Amino acid sequence: MARKERRWLGTTDPYVRLKQIEALDLDTEYREITKLFYADFQSTMVAKSINGFMMNYAAPRISRVLGSTGELEHRISKRVIDTIILASAVMMEGFTGQGRDAARRVNAMHRQYDIHPDDFIAVGAEETVGSIVLAERYGWRPVTDKEREAVNRYYSHQARAFGSPNPLPATYAETKAFFEAYLDNHVRYEPQNERLGTVLLSWIGTMAPAGMRSLYRFILVAQLDDRIARACGIRPASRVAKWFAHTALNHLGGKLPVADGGPSHLDALVSSVYPDGYDISKIGTHVANVDDQYDPHSVHNPSDGTPNRIAAAL
Repeated sequence: MARKERRWLGTTDPYVRLKQIEALDLDTEYREITKLFYADFQSTMVAKSINGFMMNYAAPRISRVLGSTGELEHRISKRVIDTIILASAVMMEGFTGQGRDAARRVNAMHRQYDIHPDDFIAVGAEETVGSIVLAERYGWRPVTDKEREAVNRYYSHQARAFGSPNPLPATYAETKAFFEAYLDNHVRYEPQNERLGTVLLSWIGTMAPAGMRSLYRFILVAQLDDRIARACGIRPASRVAKWFAHTALNHLGGKLPVADGGPSHLDALVSSVYPDGYDISKIGTHVANVDDQYDPHSVHNPSDGTPNRIAAAL
């Protein structure tokens, strides 16, 4: 039986997404560039979610809020998948239709907390820098400057739309410098960091086949930034463990990009929590009198310079 020919955007050219990126306008089409970037580097993003959550847990100002809700300790599967659904809807749809509904839900959930503006920027910076670094380390082709700047602009726009009083720094280099300084100055151990991290790592192991769960968890823990690991009560990995994790992740990401019709791990995750489907307006936590106060202008025009009354962090 002949092997099915792999195709990318309906062609036999694995570089077709990159060619589309090169043809798009950075100033107006950064979201489309970001979507194509993630499609091209999908196989390098295995560690993206765990890195993002663990960074949040490693920053005490954020982890205190997350720990106080009990959601990420007692309903970890639903909370993680809700976060993925909402972020994916905004990425795919922008701020119309389901994307706008998802941004509305994020605002409604976040509005009840008084979070330092730098923490909000740090979350967006981790999304930006974390994604680019994974693609640079494990990707099948080099990341372009246009992709770096597009991803930075996308998450800056998302941060404002989700309620940040400030955008991300204007360039990728500035965002990376901010993030490194944040890790050096604001990440440190507190007991709730370790509690939240332990629950996440126990849950994340269930994403792998039964016989591979310990190995899967080992790889994901070994590739964590040492500062984040220590702040979550985890001993930083040895050089040998880091080498093993790097080799495994490089093997996954260093091949040609995922072709059309590739398996959707997101669909399987969503079905595990929402077997009968979901309504975005009902996803997440709901607080009386918060959803009703949502200001649609904060989503439709997030860069209009108006003081934003939402301070939050993912």
